[in-house]
Amino acid sequence: MKNRTLNEMYWCNKYQQAVKSGNNLDLNVDVAVDEIVDNLNTHLFDIIFQAVNDEMHKYTVFQEQTYLTNEGMDMFEEQWFEFYHEHHGEILGKIMKTLTN
Repeated sequence: MKNRTLNEMYWCNKYQQAVKSGNNLDLNVDVAVDEIVDNLNTHLFDIIFQAVNDEMHKYTVFQEQTYLTNEGMDMFEEQWFEFYHEHHGEILGKIMKTLTN
């Protein structure tokens, strides 16, 4: 007779409980993995998005006051927004590409 580890006994007990209750959701690894990935993908993208903003702010080249006064910002807000977000997207794209390679 095989001696079972504590881990094997735990999961055997969990399986028996799930079968008795008719609930296999906790034991479906594929579903759990997909849910975890879905939940974390959103959080990771938000974290990376904010980190890019924080890093860009450290460089004067990406600070609006380097180029514009308050009056200039009123006149060129749309162009500034386009400039900033174009480069934000470029940086974000490069980071995402390195994560997927």
